[in-house]
Amino acid sequence: MGNDSNPGDSETSPWKTLAKVSSSDFPAGSTIYLKRGQTWNEQLKLPSSGVTIVAYGTGDLPMIDGSFEISGWTDEGSGIFSKEIILSAGEAFGNITQNGTMMTPVTWNSDFSSTLGAAASDSYSFSADYSNFAAPKFIIYIKPAMAPTAQNYRGSKFLYGIWAQNVTDIFIKNVKIQRFSSNGIYFENCQRCSADSVEVINGGGLVSGILGAQYIYAGNGIEYDTNSVSGTVMNATISNIFDSCVSPQTFRNSEISSDITFLDSTFDKCGFAGVEISVLSNGGTTGSLISNITISGVTITNCGKGWSGRRYGTEGYGIRILADSSAGTMHTIEVKETTITNSAGDAIYIGGEVGTIRMHRLNLHGNDGSGIKILDANATTLKGTVSSSLIHKNLGYGISVNAPNSAGLEVYHTTFYDNSVIQLAAFGINGSATIQNNLFFSSAALTHLFVQTTLPSSTVNNNCYNNATNIFGYNGSAYSTVDDFRANTGFEIDGFGGTVGLTNPTAGDFSLATTSDCKVLGSASTGIVEDFYGSPFASPPSSGALQYETN
Repeated sequence: MGNDSNPGDSETSPWKTLAKVSSSDFPAGSTIYLKRGQTWNEQLKLPSSGVTIVAYGTGDLPMIDGSFEISGWTDEGSGIFSKEIILSAGEAFGNITQNGTMMTPVTWNSDFSSTLGAAASDSYSFSADYSNFAAPKFIIYIKPAMAPTAQNYRGSKFLYGIWAQNVTDIFIKNVKIQRFSSNGIYFENCQRCSADSVEVINGGGLVSGILGAQYIYAGNGIEYDTNSVSGTVMNATISNIFDSCVSPQTFRNSEISSDITFLDSTFDKCGFAGVEISVLSNGGTTGSLISNITISGVTITNCGKGWSGRRYGTEGYGIRILADSSAGTMHTIEVKETTITNSAGDAIYIGGEVGTIRMHRLNLHGNDGSGIKILDANATTLKGTVSSSLIHKNLGYGISVNAPNSAGLEVYHTTFYDNSVIQLAAFGINGSATIQNNLFFSSAALTHLFVQTTLPSSTVNNNCYNNATNIFGYNGSAYSTVDDFRANTGFEIDGFGGTVGLTNPTAGDFSLATTSDCKVLGSASTGIVEDFYGSPFASPPSSGALQYETN
């Protein structure tokens, strides 16, 4: 076992606590080793720049667990039990586990009876009192299915698992973090700070502010904010987070968050979003910027379906990209080679002055909302570009755009299949739209393309529609065939309605059958050179996300 009196410079004389690490200075280039199989019920705040944190030894990942045991409950009647806890300055309560399982949070009302009286079993809530910040008081209320005496409860109290504040060149690898109150890893004003092969689970839920009489809850898996630039999160597993799995964000005046990449990771069951990219007004902040954010090779599942549900009841996005009105702007945001499925909301939601959002080689399917929703009444720089993607079986629209002052829309080489409402709907677009080389197929009657007004100076061509169901709506008129649509709008001069010929779409195989009429239908002028799988398009290409076989 370690001892904080040891030199801490070898495996045979290690320190014991993270508190010792947090209170020590390290020269740039130092490595802090955490032993596999060990658990620390602490928080690690990195005191120096140029530090690497990695695991050593054998066994499970070293665990930073921000929780403490709770016992001695008071019976309040009606199946509700309470416990008052007093924490130290800089600590806050956020979540509670019952026998290792996260309990379901209920938003605090005026008292425990109105809060939990009608709640389901195994729920919890809490009131927070920060009047004495040096010793904040919390009263936790639980509504278990059985009396709590024979069960184990642990509540979070440490704000972060690892906190890197006002430092540079931090690298974290092979660490597991759980049951924190705010963020698992918090990069705050941190330059060149990255995480590789980390696991962050079961966290968030603290009160981050009060709006009127209503508590505002928060807590992300990994967060970059306060002028954090140049970071990478790769090979990470992040799940069961109150708010968002990962989030570059700004929430003060004139902040910058830039050059951050999320790569080859898995995000699951986060309440707000798998990836949240936000310029937040936070009550009136202005002048902030987020730029050069890349999401690549990420799998996002079940957002809004974890322990915190849909947070405030309306979120659960796979990815949400939003600049609040007047708060600031974004530019150069790219999402590629990413799968989003089973979200409670939209797979991708976009709004605000965010520039062109480039989306390439995405697989968006089985979400309860739309595949992509672009929604903003005022934004002028907003533009969505989608290419070589599969958008299928979402319960909302395939793509929905209602941004009447936006900079336009481009959709290339994308396959739409059995989205429940409309495959591609444009309720409002300013600027030009290019909808080209796409494939629309449905197994039942469905509107493939709907445009509420008109698309001036736009290109809608080389798209392939299955003839049995291709229904168009354009500027108040409906058209049941490609020929009628062409004759009345001038679009789809080279479009086709007939035998789409997908191999087995019900099983997710969207490759083109030998007899498909979508072969060689596409135009080679779009600049899109690779299909959904990264294979080069022939010339002329197919319509849709997959290139036809050439042999």
